[in-house]
Amino acid sequence: MEKAEVIYGLRTRLSWLFLASALVFLISGLFGVGSHVVSPELLKSSPLQYEGLKSYFIIGRIIHGLLYAGCVIFLPALFFWMLSDTWYTKMVVLQAFTLPILLVEQTTFILMATKLNLPWFSSPFSLGVIAQYLTDYEYLIYLFGSMSLFKLVAMVVQYEGLRTFAMKSRVAAIVMVLSINLIFWAFGALQAFINFKILL
Repeated sequence: MEKAEVIYGLRTRLSWLFLASALVFLISGLFGVGSHVVSPELLKSSPLQYEGLKSYFIIGRIIHGLLYAGCVIFLPALFFWMLSDTWYTKMVVLQAFTLPILLVEQTTFILMATKLNLPWFSSPFSLGVIAQYLTDYEYLIYLFGSMSLFKLVAMVVQYEGLRTFAMKSRVAAIVMVLSINLIFWAFGALQAFINFKILL
């Protein structure tokens, strides 16, 4: 019964987190953040088609927000659980603490895009700015742009969680945290790179 109550409480908190993520991405969609991917189609469309495409884009951003929350919470939790002798639920709880940090980062992306007209990979909180001075290769810029102060804070939370929940050694916890985050950064950079190539 006690375990069931804990799981029920977790599900409620996860629901709120998914809702918060969808809301953040909805706001970004309303401000047109990320619309560069569909901009060519918008420019060629009639006023009626424009409104339809805009609605689809906003709905897509909401779905993106839900998928983002699911990937951030469940995929790293699965990865950590497979390499640990502990409950999967504990790893989900751990990731539930990291999602709000990353949603704050998403909020800064909205502010930068609307106030400063800066893309996410040019965030002053990331290594993307430095990468743009060192290389013109888009993939590397996106990759380093994914490495930010917010990600570092989330990684510290993951490290402490693995040390506490899974009783992992310092080295094991560091390797696990670095591995899953490098995978996420590489995939995110690849997605941004593909979108860039589509625009070309």
